[in-house]
Amino acid sequence: MLNRKKAIIGAGGVAVALTMALAALGPTGAYFSDTEQGNITGALGSIEVTGANTDLSYTNLLPGEPQTVTAGFQNTGLNNQDVWVVFNNEKALHALNNLGKYGNFTVASGGTAVFASTNLQDGAYAASNSCSNFFEQANRGCWPLEKAYKLASNLAPNEGGDVSFTFAYGAAMTSGAGAWNQFPVQFAGGVKYPAAEGYGLPYQIVATQVGHEPGEVGVN
Repeated sequence: MLNRKKAIIGAGGVAVALTMALAALGPTGAYFSDTEQGNITGALGSIEVTGANTDLSYTNLLPGEPQTVTAGFQNTGLNNQDVWVVFNNEKALHALNNLGKYGNFTVASGGTAVFASTNLQDGAYAASNSCSNFFEQANRGCWPLEKAYKLASNLAPNEGGDVSFTFAYGAAMTSGAGAWNQFPVQFAGGVKYPAAEGYGLPYQIVATQVGHEPGEVGVN
């Protein structure tokens, strides 16, 4: 009996020793793995517009005889864009809008009018005009030319269009000479201004990201 117990104890001791030895070894650290390398690249888009025949001129204007001048534009960028016409000289814009019934003006994109008025009045001198303190009072027929108008929406790269400007002096105009649209206006509210700073109506053709207006991108 004694020898049998010793044998059992001896076998148990071996098992415990083996377990402890395996625990001491721990995991072997062997495993399979695989790796695929990636990279993120990109390129900037661009919003660009190119104008054609943008220096325009009316010739020998007469009352009741409209003249039309036209400029072209093309999307030369990489992305779709909106295209606008912006009248970026406030004094020239007001000079045109001071004509009242003496001037008719139309802006058209691809032959479709985006603005038309036969009474160019911005209400700057409310005491001396029929429009009072207004903006776009249709019931009085007073419509000023505003600063910006959209000419094209979501225009694709390489696509283009045109913008035309039609002007006629009203029938009420009985005399006049010199260059068209002197600015600032020579007389306003009884005040005589100094010599002209310029003539004509400066404008810009502006491209923006789709859904944005020129003022959002710092156009002056």
